[in-house]
Amino acid sequence: MAILQVAQTFLGANTQKNPKTNLPEGVGVDARNMDTTHSDLRGLPAADVAYTFTSGIAQQISLYRIGRNTASDSQYWITRSVDADFVRSLIAEDTTERTYTTDGTKPKYTDNTLLGGSEPYPASWVDTGVPYPDTDMTATETTPGTGTEEIRVYLDTFLRANGDESAPNPTTTTITVNPNSVVTLNSFDPVPSGSHGITKRRIYCSTDGGEFQRIAEITSGTASHVDDLTRGSVLQTGGSTSKPAWLPPPDNLIGLISLWNNMIGGFVDKSYRICEAGYPHAWPIEYEGVLADTIIGSAKFGTTWVLCTSGVPYIVTGSTPGGMRDQPVYFDRGGCVSKRSVAGVGHGVCWASNRGLCYFGQNGPRVLTEDFIDETTWQALAPSSIIGTRWRQYYIGFYYNGTDRKGFMIDTANPAGVIWLDQGAYGVFYDTLTDSLHLLQAHSAGPSTQPIRKWASGSALNVTFKTEKTRTRVETNPSVAMVVATTYPVTYKLYADGSLMHTKTVTSREPFRLPGGYVARDFQQEVSGGTGPIEAIVLAEEMVDLP
Repeated sequence: MAILQVAQTFLGANTQKNPKTNLPEGVGVDARNMDTTHSDLRGLPAADVAYTFTSGIAQQISLYRIGRNTASDSQYWITRSVDADFVRSLIAEDTTERTYTTDGTKPKYTDNTLLGGSEPYPASWVDTGVPYPDTDMTATETTPGTGTEEIRVYLDTFLRANGDESAPNPTTTTITVNPNSVVTLNSFDPVPSGSHGITKRRIYCSTDGGEFQRIAEITSGTASHVDDLTRGSVLQTGGSTSKPAWLPPPDNLIGLISLWNNMIGGFVDKSYRICEAGYPHAWPIEYEGVLADTIIGSAKFGTTWVLCTSGVPYIVTGSTPGGMRDQPVYFDRGGCVSKRSVAGVGHGVCWASNRGLCYFGQNGPRVLTEDFIDETTWQALAPSSIIGTRWRQYYIGFYYNGTDRKGFMIDTANPAGVIWLDQGAYGVFYDTLTDSLHLLQAHSAGPSTQPIRKWASGSALNVTFKTEKTRTRVETNPSVAMVVATTYPVTYKLYADGSLMHTKTVTSREPFRLPGGYVARDFQQEVSGGTGPIEAIVLAEEMVDLP
């Protein structure tokens, strides 16, 4: 007579190890929709509808909330039908909440003056970069001066109303005149077409090889200007070897990320790029780094930027844009296969590879799933489809395998097993202001609307847990079981030697009889359907064996 199996710790599932080989305590072969934060078995709260966005016909897959000074589930959602990244401005004096985005076509920004009054937000975007003038102006001496001749070199820049200034015109205009000579400047390069917000032009002059100093700030449509020898501030956006030119970011820049020390990063193919600190519109080519493999995605922890490539990952560290340095992490199983899977989890960064969920951080490089998800199961998730995010101590991945759009959850600090999720998503947004996670769901036909769901905000989901296989020394026939729970009903199943032997709807903690007429050596129990909490599942040979 004996208790054959007791399950009272519930951590997750393991598909890697043989279920007969004594899995770690609390780990079964199936764990679904579990909330493990209470040391019992209960259903994770569902992601409930927090807002419904009228998004047009196309399915939206990227999500961001502008209006970061106010905690809200409704104001103001920006969605995109393509993979896009969003970063808030790191400009101290910015009162408009300038928000930048990249999607592989052209980096752009919006702010609360461009939002508009109705969905879809925003009403308009502005190109992130400020193009520079690239043809020379004309300089004519109109009032001669006296004294020893001097050489003046003129150039101009374009300026936005918000103060963003372009790189200097690479085509300068030189004139040799006497000191005090008045020079008239005209034939300026016209403002190029596009959504760049240019409203003004600044003109600078260098005399006898000195610094370029501002001589004028004029409206962009002004046809000429007279240099009356007034001199102002020194040009900062280029013009010398010590000042890298503030070029626009590459049109195909993606992966925009907020770093530290007022820096923003991104990448193109094998190169990573960093903006001028505090100036998100300016991306000097001198701040580019080139890696051996294509960069797929990136995230950060602390002051370490992790670049997940098609080969090994790299880390980038430093305190200034020109002082950033990269080095490889020797991790032969770490090739990233999904840009959207890359997510910072506080103490490190996680991403999907073909071998499993990879991690690099304070605990070093590792494949978090290698002990509990076999490669066949992992491949069935379609790793290249995974969208990753953080929630509490977990990494949550949503996948689409061609049939199902579901998810999984893994404790990144103590990865004992996987929790499978019946909820899926097209896109995610983790709101640091409210410590909440939001999911983009499928849009509906008719009036094309798209719900935004707030993670773990609804009623508890139906939970499932199936234990490991417990092998007895001799064949036996268990006669009794018990489910200790706070709420009922719970569906109970008993498996013997791999076959389902009994199913029962349990309505109380009273022990119940099991069918006879067979003997077996391998036993598994499963509970499902209830929302929990469930404290224990007990299988015994006789009623007297129960605690």
